[in-house]
Amino acid sequence: MTADALATADSEQMFCYRHPTIETWLRCGRCDRPICTKCSIQGPVGSRCRECGRLTNDPLTSFTPRQLVLGLGVSIVAGLVAGFVGAYIGYFSIIVGYFAGRLVADAVTRVIGYKRGPVMLGILFSGIILGSVAGFGAQYATYFAQLPAEYQITLGMWLQSVLPMVLISAGAACFGAYQRLH
Repeated sequence: MTADALATADSEQMFCYRHPTIETWLRCGRCDRPICTKCSIQGPVGSRCRECGRLTNDPLTSFTPRQLVLGLGVSIVAGLVAGFVGAYIGYFSIIVGYFAGRLVADAVTRVIGYKRGPVMLGILFSGIILGSVAGFGAQYATYFAQLPAEYQITLGMWLQSVLPMVLISAGAACFGAYQRLH
């Protein structure tokens, strides 16, 4: 810039396009409109106005239906395996569940494509809980199928004795998955 252009640029008053009474020296990095500090959003390369700073389709938090189905399928299968194995090791499954949750989160993240956000947590948590309960149920069903009829216990007794451990183990797996993502 020349000295004359610099002098006229400095003497020109700019007002925010949304707040016409507020004087500003800040412009949007994309559309070059004058904005005040209340209207500015920090963008990747400087400040932007509200219209330019809003992402319409955030690639980190938007999912295709295929990604949702794959992620939920992987988390259910991994939770099923973790629940089935956890049923054999008893209360130690709570500790193992934490590390299994971290592995499930890593597997689902890789399958989906390194996405983040509340939808990802919902996929992980629902898959881990459903898979863990189904895995524990499958293990105990195979165990009780081998017993004679007079030694089999009712479903209510099984739920009272085992379900708290199953849910605590699934909660530990969800906690591990949450920590892996954050």
